[in-house]
Amino acid sequence: MNKFKNDDATVNAIVSSVGALAMVLTRRMTPEQRAETAMEIAELARDAEKRGDTLLETMLIDMHRAIR
Repeated sequence: MNKFKNDDATVNAIVSSVGALAMVLTRRMTPEQRAETAMEIAELARDAEKRGDTLLETMLIDMHRAIR
């Protein structure tokens, strides 16, 4: 198993790969399904913001943008 450095580059790569995964998975959805999924992810981001979980909030916002 690979060991990743605990640094900004690793976190940025994780965020980018999660956004790419969301984009690929939603590409086959209808526009309505994509819009609904994007709204649900935005809601999860708002919940993360309320809890003060900035990293999760940021990742969810990036995922939301990737699939809109």
